Amino acid sequence: MTDSISPGEEKALLQTIARYEKPDYYFIKFYELTLSYRQFLLIRMRYKDYQTVSHFIERQRGSSEKSRAVSQKIHDATLDITTQYAQHTTESRQWEQWLLDTFYDEPLDGLNRYFAVVRLTFLYFNYSAFDKLKVVYDALDMLLRQGVFYSRRILFNYCANCVLLHSKFDVLQQAEEYGYLSIKQKNNDHLHYLNNYSAILLRQGKIHEALCLMKQSFPALKHTNNLRNKIGFMSFYVKCLNLNGQPADGEKLADSFLRDNSKDILAHRWHIFFVAYFQALVLQEKYDKLLKTCRKLHLLQKEADYRTRPNYLPTLQWYYNVSQYVENEIDDDHLVENMVSSGQPHFGNPHKQRLLLDLLQEVKSCIPHLSVRIKSRLLKKEVSN
Repeated sequence: MTDSISPGEEKALLQTIARYEKPDYYFIKFYELTLSYRQFLLIRMRYKDYQTVSHFIERQRGSSEKSRAVSQKIHDATLDITTQYAQHTTESRQWEQWLLDTFYDEPLDGLNRYFAVVRLTFLYFNYSAFDKLKVVYDALDMLLRQGVFYSRRILFNYCANCVLLHSKFDVLQQAEEYGYLSIKQKNNDHLHYLNNYSAILLRQGKIHEALCLMKQSFPALKHTNNLRNKIGFMSFYVKCLNLNGQPADGEKLADSFLRDNSKDILAHRWHIFFVAYFQALVLQEKYDKLLKTCRKLHLLQKEADYRTRPNYLPTLQWYYNVSQYVENEIDDDHLVENMVSSGQPHFGNPHKQRLLLDLLQEVKSCIPHLSVRIKSRLLKKEVSN
C-alpha cells in the first residue's frame, strides 16, 4: 500500500467530495478513503483541503455509522438465512421485514440495499415465496433501468437470479434468455450461473447445446475452490451426458468424481449429485448397483432429513423404489404406494407437479404396466385436496 496520488486524481477526488450529496453505492468505501485522505492532507499541512475533507467527514458521519450498523445486521441475517438454506436447522423469516425496509431505504448506501435484495432472494427461496420475490425484483429492475445500483457485475448477478425466479414460474424462455446473459462475463460466480443456465437448457430440451456448453467450460472447474459449484457442475455434466444418450460416460464420470470427493459430496450437495448418478444407472438398468450404493452410503437416512427442504422432490427415492421393484424386493402394490405417498404432498405445487410427472414419464419404461396407475392415483389425490 502507498499513499501516492496524482494531481489529476486529487482534483477529481476533491471535486467529488465537494459535490457529494447523499450516500452512493460504495459510500462506505468512499468514506474510508476520505478518512485516509484527511490524514494525507494534515501531515502535509494542506489546511484548506483538509478543512473541505473534514467538513465532509463530519457531515456524513451519521450516514457512515448507519451504513456500518446495517452492514453488521445484514451479516447477522445472513448467518440465519444461509444456515437455513444449507442445513435447514434454523428459521430466517424474522428478517424479512427488516430486509425489505433496508432495500426500500433510499437514503441508504446502494451496497447495503443490494445486499438486502440478495438475502431476500435466499430467504424467499427458503420458503418458496416466489410471488413476494417477484415484487422485489420488479422494483429492482426499475432501479437498474434508472441507473441505480448499475454495474456489470450486479447486472450479471441480477440476470442469474432471474433465471431461478422465472424457472420457478415455469417461464422457461425468459429464464433461458436471462441465463444466456448471465454467463457472458466470467467471474467468481461463473460456474454457479452456468449450472443454472444448463438446467434451463435441459428443461427446454436443448440437451446437445447444454452438453456442448458444459464441455467448453470444463477447464474452469480446475480454477474454482467453491465445492458447491464444483459438485453442481459435475452433477449437471453427468445429467447432460445421460440425456444425450451417453449414460455410461455419465456413470464413469460420476464414479471417478465420487471416488475422489466422497466426503465433500456427502457433506454438501449429495442430493443433486446422486440424482444425476442414479439416473445414469437406471438408464443402463444397473438397478443392483444403485441399491448397493444407496445402502452403503446410507442415502435413504439422509433423504429423510432432506425432505423438510422447500425445494425437495422425491427423485432419489423414486429411483430407489423402481430399482427395488425391478430387483423383486417389493411388489406392485408396495411400489405404487411408495411413489404415491412420497409424491402426493408435492402435487399442490404446479411446478413440482410438472417435474414429478416428467420423472414418472422417464421411469415409465421400467414399470410400463404401473405408470398409468401411479399417475392416476397422484392426480386423483391432488384433485381431492
